[in-house]
Amino acid sequence: MNKKYTFWELCNSYDKIEIPIIQRDYAQGRNTADVQKLRDKFINNFLMGAFEKDENIELDFIYGSVLKETKDDLKQTIFIPLDGQQRLTTLFLLYFLVGVKEKRLNELKSTLSRFTYETRPSAHDFCNSLLLKMDEIPDFSQIKPEIEDAVWFNEEWKNDPTVSGMLLMLDTLAKNEKLSKAKNGLLDRLINQENKFISFYFTDLDQFGLTENLYIRMNARGKMLTDFENFKSEFSKIIRYNHTLLELVKDKIEYEWVENLWEYRTDSSYTIDDPFMQLLSFVTEMLYFKDAGFRADSYEKDFLDFRVLKTIYSIEENLKILVFAFDFIKDVKTYKQALLWEGESLSSILKDIVNGKRDINQSFVFFLTILYCYNKKPLEHLTDFIRVVRNLIANTDDNSRREWPRLLSSLQNIISDKNVYNVLSELNDENLLTGFNIEQRREEIFKSKLYLNFPDFQKGVFKIEDNKNFRGNISNILKSPFAKNEKEYTDVVLSELDFNESKLKSLISIFNGYEELSQKDFNPIWGNLIITGLYKQTYDSRLIVDEDYEKHPSIIMFAKKYVLSKLTLVEYIIKIQKEFILKKHSEYNDFSCIQKVKEQLYIYYIINERIYEKKFSDFFKYYNFGWLQKETGYKSFFTEGIEGCQFFSTSNPIFQLYNLQFRYNLGINENNTLDIEIIGGNKKRDPFDLVIKWASKN
Repeated sequence: MNKKYTFWELCNSYDKIEIPIIQRDYAQGRNTADVQKLRDKFINNFLMGAFEKDENIELDFIYGSVLKETKDDLKQTIFIPLDGQQRLTTLFLLYFLVGVKEKRLNELKSTLSRFTYETRPSAHDFCNSLLLKMDEIPDFSQIKPEIEDAVWFNEEWKNDPTVSGMLLMLDTLAKNEKLSKAKNGLLDRLINQENKFISFYFTDLDQFGLTENLYIRMNARGKMLTDFENFKSEFSKIIRYNHTLLELVKDKIEYEWVENLWEYRTDSSYTIDDPFMQLLSFVTEMLYFKDAGFRADSYEKDFLDFRVLKTIYSIEENLKILVFAFDFIKDVKTYKQALLWEGESLSSILKDIVNGKRDINQSFVFFLTILYCYNKKPLEHLTDFIRVVRNLIANTDDNSRREWPRLLSSLQNIISDKNVYNVLSELNDENLLTGFNIEQRREEIFKSKLYLNFPDFQKGVFKIEDNKNFRGNISNILKSPFAKNEKEYTDVVLSELDFNESKLKSLISIFNGYEELSQKDFNPIWGNLIITGLYKQTYDSRLIVDEDYEKHPSIIMFAKKYVLSKLTLVEYIIKIQKEFILKKHSEYNDFSCIQKVKEQLYIYYIINERIYEKKFSDFFKYYNFGWLQKETGYKSFFTEGIEGCQFFSTSNPIFQLYNLQFRYNLGINENNTLDIEIIGGNKKRDPFDLVIKWASKN
């Protein structure tokens, strides 16, 4: 059973309070900016503030093990703290300092001497010397230099981080005006057993049969423990307005949440502090933006700042969501189903979050899952809900933080007891999804009706959504069963599509063909896409590929025609190449007169593949094309220039391939020139005649 103690009572209850060797250095006195800030708040605001207001305060739980020891026929009961060393050390220094200030240290020596760093000689000797040799202090505010200048002080002690920390803590306490200028009486308050001024709950873990390994798992937080302990103390003050939730959090943070987060610690760590703080920061950030103003002038950036934490968790509902999020970890671990396009599941997303990795898609999916489950919505509908969230956020270009308040608000509109597709199908006002890409939210509404009307095809369409090239945006391929060619495709309107089972079977078939074409990033068919809308001719002598090529109508319609052909891919490619060559041959007696740049390049590509028998990579060194003034050593087989080109409309320039930037002033680069236009080597004569003969063969 837990019992409330003061430090004075704890010392008088045992023969010795011994800090064990597995414990870390005393770090509440660590000389870093973060700890300095926490130390000042703890001493100046919390402890001394309570003294000034005559309020009693609690310092959470102290855990440890009680040992019975017999040495030289002397039986001793020893308490070994495994969580609470930092607070106990601070209280030891406070009692000592107040005893010195009120000239009553002799009354305390016997009891305080029971507190010892038995396994740390320098810290042990320093504490003993304080009690035995520091009866009074000439200048209370200068206690640190007074101690360091004392005859008994060993300079080597400064190398012990525990002693250094104690000195800094004593300095902080002594310089507090509320303490230094206070009238005598604080010591009486500290040792009063009836009205416990500073207390904590003590738990003897041996009563529960807990092993040392569990002690380590629960408490061996290493160098970070002090910061975490200080955080727990400060955070408890924020949420103490609800005593029930406060006690719940205190209990869970020491037991259940440790178990939930244990597997996410680093291999060399026996602490869950880092993953805990990462998850806390994530939930706080999302809760902050959930209630923030849309496109405000500025937003918070540090979501572990106590000012921000107080703002967020002073709202009881937010605190309940936080508690749920940490409880939810054990359930998340079981959700292994891939939800995002890199195979990410809720379980893997959680792992990324607690390791400090943040991704907008992941953040929205995970947080909206928390909200959905927190609101006790049907779990059988969860995956569909996540799918819609995923599609909307991934296909909205402006999903920056300034948009988050609006996006989060919109997504909360579709959290319902109904399946999300029922919710979307009943939407009369698209503004309920405001902030998201208009076309994407229209697509989600359209798909919801499709899924409800044709449930047998839902799995097949889901597979299209899950394809990494489409990433949830499938409007282009949804239109494919209703168009015969790319030109006709542009007139198809998504909202007007009238699907039936036949059209849906066609859709699935086209997608299967698309999957085959997409192998090796469409390389097997890329050259055959030169004459499609995938490429665009610009005014400045360039032919550039659409950056969003993966779901371009050209590729989708290619897939449709390939599927309808009933041929193998190799057979189909040969067929369309021959048809193209023969069609051009019927239009031109001499291929050299062709001026359309796409036709020129496609003929070159077919020659490269069929006459020279070279690989795709030998032609497509890069994916975009430019053209430059002809130079010695290069030859264009097209003598009439390029139609629609302001610089080379009547002359025959040389093609240059490039990826990111094309520099005209650098001249022709042989490494980026099509092999067919470089003079020399084992080039075959009359390539146009040869390719026509190839195409004419059955």
